[in-house]
Amino acid sequence: MTQAPDLQAKKQPRQARAKATVEALLDTAARLLASEGYAAVTTNRVAELAGVSIGSLYEYFPNKEALVAAALARALREIVAEVTLGLREALARPDQPRGGIDHWMRAMVAALEQREALLRAALREVPFLWSISEVRELSNTLQQVAQEGRYKSSRLVHFEDPEASTYLLMSMVWSAILQAVLYRPPHLSRERLIHTLVEMVLKLL
Repeated sequence: MTQAPDLQAKKQPRQARAKATVEALLDTAARLLASEGYAAVTTNRVAELAGVSIGSLYEYFPNKEALVAAALARALREIVAEVTLGLREALARPDQPRGGIDHWMRAMVAALEQREALLRAALREVPFLWSISEVRELSNTLQQVAQEGRYKSSRLVHFEDPEASTYLLMSMVWSAILQAVLYRPPHLSRERLIHTLVEMVLKLL
């Protein structure tokens, strides 16, 4: 049986200079993965392109797998933060519910599109993707975001079973947006898909 790779960082940076070093390593690993694929990401190459000594890299990451895992975990945390901010901005809009839903759909699309190449490479090539805790917990994290939206929009939106409805709606919308961003057929424009998704959600409310 193949032993699972060690995906844990050795330590977390505390000083500003150390944090900048780790960020440079993560930026470089993510850029290489997105542009050239998983095989192109080696510790030596990442260190060289980031302008960091290989010794400094190994001070924080035991191997290539831990470095890639940290880069992907950071990207997912950023996506969740942007999706959460988009929801809060959507809830503050006066043109509810259409304007709010449209705003949130676009925020989700934008968060994924910004990292489209990285996500596609991760899904296609990273063998330990589902061993990364942020990946495993993404669905639950997004459900927590959606529940926040349900609580704050309860005066506008009424479901017979709010908890189940929110779970299913968030699952369907996220899956649709992920599919649209990563695998959109050329004849279906981004705008057409967003508009249609907003109309579908409105019919379900």
